[in-house]
Amino acid sequence: MNIKIVKSKMSEEELREIAKDFYSTMVKGVVDVENETLALGGEYHMDANAVLLENGSVQRNIWGFNWYFDKPKEEQLEYVSLINIRPMQGNRMMEVQDSILRDKMKKIILKYLS
Repeated sequence: MNIKIVKSKMSEEELREIAKDFYSTMVKGVVDVENETLALGGEYHMDANAVLLENGSVQRNIWGFNWYFDKPKEEQLEYVSLINIRPMQGNRMMEVQDSILRDKMKKIILKYLS
């Protein structure tokens, strides 16, 4: 399984290389909003989530997303993942509901993927 912790800007070719293991048109990822790191790849968001946890992240700071290569720019980022269901943190759905959290996620994700 090709899961990569991202700490610097990635090219689309690098992203597509990670994506080819499971979903050729998209890649699943998680973002640590505290440490501003990403983990990309795997069949499930939980795969990348586990890698960040093994590397010092804390679960309450990790949120899942999907990145689509061939969609229009405004639709490339999707804030949907099973790991986002967190009633104790005020998120009862797979999609991140808090607009402030979404903005923080987007800023970090675009720092590495745009």
